[in-house]
Amino acid sequence: MAQSATKLSVSIPVDLASAVRRRVGGRGISRFVARAIAHELEREQLQSFLLELDKLHGPIANSEISKVRRAWPKR
Repeated sequence: MAQSATKLSVSIPVDLASAVRRRVGGRGISRFVARAIAHELEREQLQSFLLELDKLHGPIANSEISKVRRAWPKR
């Protein structure tokens, strides 16, 4: 079942709008923008959580970050 929706009016740079239209076509823009907004809100929530963890436990030591980077190299 589809969720109810509300209309928003936003302005974005012409080149960005063109890129989105090329990517998803004219009828997929709303879904694309909704997914992008949801993604950004999740990222902001994650950032807040990470900052809260830093306050509670202190920042992660550089030595630990190095261990993780060696264990999980970029592919």
